[in-house]
Amino acid sequence: MLICIIEFKVLPGMEQRNREMVAQLLVAAAKIDGFVSKESFLSRDNEGKLISLSYWRDAEALRAWMRDADHRRAIPIGKNELFQSYTIQIAELVREKVWTRQENK
Repeated sequence: MLICIIEFKVLPGMEQRNREMVAQLLVAAAKIDGFVSKESFLSRDNEGKLISLSYWRDAEALRAWMRDADHRRAIPIGKNELFQSYTIQIAELVREKVWTRQENK
């Protein structure tokens, strides 16, 4: 599994436009075979920084997203109209451990 980590800051006044675009792109991403999920967070330590994590089954799924027409159209809009800055990192998940507390009966 691959994880695409995007850390970014939105230009003042463009927050709603960014949310709308992300919602549209999520619909497109969900159609990609190999898209697993996406989550976004507001940084506690860096004011105004957002963190988006998208999970992909493998490199081919992520490449398909990078070639997606909706995504390709959104990239220059983000650079020219929405973002103050961004960093993109791709990480490979090498191990996962899941634990859930069992209720006492």
